Amino acid sequence: MATAVALLSAVPSMAQADASTDLEVESYVLPIGSATPSLEELQSEDGMERLRDIARTAEPIAQLPHETVGPAASYARRATQPSRTTPVESTASPTPMIAAPEPVRTMTLDECKKGLGTTKKFYFTSRFAACSGASFVQTWLVNGRPSGTSMFNVRVVGTIAKNSRTINFKYYFTEMESQGTTEAPVMKIGTKGKIPNSWPSTVRYTRGGSMPGTKTFAELKVLRSFSETVNAKPGQGSQGTTDLIAAIYQPSITITPPPNAKLTGDLKGDLFFLPPRWDAAKYLANSTGGGNPDKRGAASFAYIGMLNYSTKAGAKERAVAQHIKTAFTKPQDTMTFPS
Repeated sequence: MATAVALLSAVPSMAQADASTDLEVESYVLPIGSATPSLEELQSEDGMERLRDIARTAEPIAQLPHETVGPAASYARRATQPSRTTPVESTASPTPMIAAPEPVRTMTLDECKKGLGTTKKFYFTSRFAACSGASFVQTWLVNGRPSGTSMFNVRVVGTIAKNSRTINFKYYFTEMESQGTTEAPVMKIGTKGKIPNSWPSTVRYTRGGSMPGTKTFAELKVLRSFSETVNAKPGQGSQGTTDLIAAIYQPSITITPPPNAKLTGDLKGDLFFLPPRWDAAKYLANSTGGGNPDKRGAASFAYIGMLNYSTKAGAKERAVAQHIKTAFTKPQDTMTFPS
């Protein structure tokens, strides 16, 4: 509490402004890494119009990953650019591996930041670890003149443990900054995880975690991160042997300015979509739930999985990579070898 108060007092405030002061907040939701004008540039003749042009021409935030498959793929527009995936790692080893390596199921904030960089909308390391993000940019105006700026980034990392039906979504509020004269510290920010669609539509979810509801900018700057868990019990999915459930998960951020300010622009940020799925097919390792029927099956994200193969000596699955390379460079050789 003392920290939040200290943060409030550290930023110039408009609270004591004359009653006739017209205070306005122009808010925009932009892709992570968007280059926006500085306060000095915003105060120039065409500065505000440049910011509005950036917002008008930015790609929509509410998109699905380019690689989405299954029912979720038809729900919304998919990103035109491929997601960034895990870079090829050094896989040199004394003996070739027969089995595929275990997929990555964790992701840190730093890994998400690095993976998204300043150009990618989605980053995933496997069908069990994915992230995306968005930037929230505010310009504070007094009587139509820019007096200050504020911003924050929201990144959401989704991960799934092995043989689990529970998906963990971790929200990170970072790069929370303000300059000039603003009332950003007391601006309220609401955080919610939506599930706007399910296949079948009758699916019910068990949710938990530490979602913050509505907090001020200053409070979120101290608290920084929150988690939400989503679980769909088996027996609710499609008829047949797989018991398939597909869904759309959508983070949503709402900004509420101080009572003395008018908010324009993007009042609400319904962000990117992540496409979770659950099934309980008999071929899964956890098809019996270890004796607990409510734990049968597992969850994943509905992406086309990308595998990185290498022809380097000692690389995992080198023989596969060599055969694929031959198929592209000497297709006639694949008619006789391997037999």
